[in-house]
Order: sequence, then structure tokens, then C-alpha cells
Amino acid sequence: MYASWNARAVGLELTAGETVDVAAQAGFDAVDLLLRDLVESRVDPQSVRERMDELGLRGGAWPLPVHWRGNPEQFAEDLRDLPRYARAAATLGLQRTGTWVLPETAPTLFPGSESDDLLRRTVRLHVERLGKIAEILADHGSRLGLEIMGPASARRGPGATFVHQYHRLTDQLGELRDEHPNVGVLVDAFHLFAAGEEIEAGFVWGVDSVVWVHVADSANPDRLRMLDQERALPGETGLADCRGLLKRLAEQGYDGPVTVEPLKHCRSLQGLDTLATARRTLASLQTVWPGPLDANTSGPKRFKCDDQTVTSSSAPLPVR
Repeated sequence: MYASWNARAVGLELTAGETVDVAAQAGFDAVDLLLRDLVESRVDPQSVRERMDELGLRGGAWPLPVHWRGNPEQFAEDLRDLPRYARAAATLGLQRTGTWVLPETAPTLFPGSESDDLLRRTVRLHVERLGKIAEILADHGSRLGLEIMGPASARRGPGATFVHQYHRLTDQLGELRDEHPNVGVLVDAFHLFAAGEEIEAGFVWGVDSVVWVHVADSANPDRLRMLDQERALPGETGLADCRGLLKRLAEQGYDGPVTVEPLKHCRSLQGLDTLATARRTLASLQTVWPGPLDANTSGPKRFKCDDQTVTSSSAPLPVR
């Protein structure tokens, strides 16, 4: 497994080029990129890939740019665009993406449905729409990871409980996994804690099914009242077992990206410039990594200066 830098996961809005350069300067092994932004801004994916290769960065993952939980018109439009994004992802060496599943059934999408029928229709929504997404991704070599929303605050709508814990993926969405082998799990340490689950719940379909890994600690110990944005850097509070999760993944041979995702409200990152944010993010990951975390050494030459890593070929990046 390897450390992947995701600017949006820490609240930064950077271009693809800036994201790649920051990842290399901070010492990450890989980079996650927003494919919709990259493609719509008419950036050539091949040029970004060449820059990644020059800096010794591998592809991490890419957030799924499809609004599949809403109205069918928006879903159909996004689905038409998905092959373009998937082709760009393949060029960039990004072969993993993910999305969260509904923690509750969806009465607003199926008004008038009784409870049993509502559950059945919510399952079909996931199996059919995510199945169509998975087919397109498979054609371009990408895998799709399913993530849960663990906090109880995510289940305050009018629906009944659906998939709010990882172990429920098999019960409700096992058919999707059976029909599409490229569908797996996006394991998130914060959501494991929020859902009150042990680490093993994240391996509901086996470690080979783990597509992507997110790590962040919880800033709130109260699972009943915590909000999704109440997060901390990995290892800061010890509430979420980031270290235990990564140790188990390493033991089982997980070979994919690990992304730190404390979101933009993380107190430990407030007031830092772009590069300092990336460096602190990586440093937090090092505190929970099972063994030494190898820095990216195949990119620009790095040297020490006043306890800060400097690269010989990168210009200063903008403060955001």
C-alpha cells in the first residue's frame, strides 16, 4: 500500500498540476485527482501523466463524478460523461474510484412506497445505477469502492436504516458485488469508528475487494451526536483505529492507495499554507503507518534545510 495525496480531502482547491507538484514536494508516493475538473478544464491528461512520471508519482484514486442518488435525468447525463473521465483516469494510472451508499432508504425518490417495497426499490436503485457505473469503469480498467456513512447524524431523514455499517453491504448489495467483480469496498477508518464496527467489518468481501482506503481520526467521541465533518488527522485522538486498520491491511497484502481525509474543518490544518498542509498531512500518516513510510525518492532531488524538505526543481506553490 502507498500514501496518496488528495488536496480536496483536506479542504484545498488546487489544479491538477498544483496537486501533482505539492504531492511530490511533500514526499507522497501517489496522487489522487479530480477527473471532472481536469477534463472540463481541457487539461491534457497525458501531460499530467508525464509530469507525474517525471516526479516519480504513481496514480492513486479519483472521486466518482456521478450524481447517481438523485433524479434519473441527472444520472443519465453524468453517465454519458463517465467514459471520458474513465479514459482520462486510465491515462493517468488512476484505476480506483469510490462512492458512498445511502445509510437510509429513499422515500423522497419513491413517494408512497410502503416499508418493504421502499427497501426493495432502494436496493434496486443501488444495484442498477451502480451496476451501470461499474460496467463503464470495467471497460477502462477501474474499480469501484463502496463506502458507508457511519455517523448517526447521517440517518435523520424520513427513511429507514439501510446500509449504515460495512457488514450490511453483503445483506443489501451482495447482488451488485456478484454481478460486477470490479465493485469492492472503500474502507474508511473514521466511518468504522462512527458506525461502531471493528476493523474486520471493512473486509466484508475479503481484503482483495478493498479498492481504496481513507484514514482520519474522530474529533468527537459521541457516536450519537458526532457530525461527519468532526474529524482530526490520523492518530490525533486515537478514537478511530487508523493504526490497527493499516496494520491489518499490510498483513493481508493490500496494494492500493491510502488517503488522509480529515476534510476542511480539521483544526490541525487551519492557517497553514498549501505545502505545510501537505507535509503535516503526510506526517500524521507516518504516525499510524505500520513500519517506516518510504518517502517518494524517485522524483526531484530532496535535501534538508532548517528541518524542512526542499526540492531542487519545484517553484514555491501558492497559498490557498
